[in-house]
Amino acid sequence: MTDKSVFSDAEWHALTDAPLLVTLAVFVTGEHGPISMVKEATASAHAIARPGNRGSGSGLIAEIAAEAETKEARHDMKEHQGRSADETLQRTLTDLQPAAAALAKLPADEGAQVGAWFVDIAKAVAGAAKTVKPDEQAAIDKIVALFSPTGA
Repeated sequence: MTDKSVFSDAEWHALTDAPLLVTLAVFVTGEHGPISMVKEATASAHAIARPGNRGSGSGLIAEIAAEAETKEARHDMKEHQGRSADETLQRTLTDLQPAAAALAKLPADEGAQVGAWFVDIAKAVAGAAKTVKPDEQAAIDKIVALFSPTGA
């Protein structure tokens, strides 16, 4: 089982930021009222805190999730916000690239399982509302392209 020790500090920071960056990427693309904001935040928290059994990636995912849930991690998200939703989305996707690169250090199955967890977080956030909007789906598709070895 891979753990934090195989990553540099910068890689580990990128991986532990990724769950919240994925959340932010989908969140900024949607239309929000107060109820949908609460639903999306709840969906994100649940998907991060309870990733389920992810095979050989489960241990690493648990480590990432534990750090992603900290107050410091949530505070760090402010640095990724842009002046517009589109700018925030672009920054977020750019800021997710080091996490995708860090996953390349893992055995293929583990990297795919962690990447699939990131994609599932995005889908959970988008799915918290009644329907997934086209802009949200486009953001999910970009996240899939980053974290799926086959892009599917």
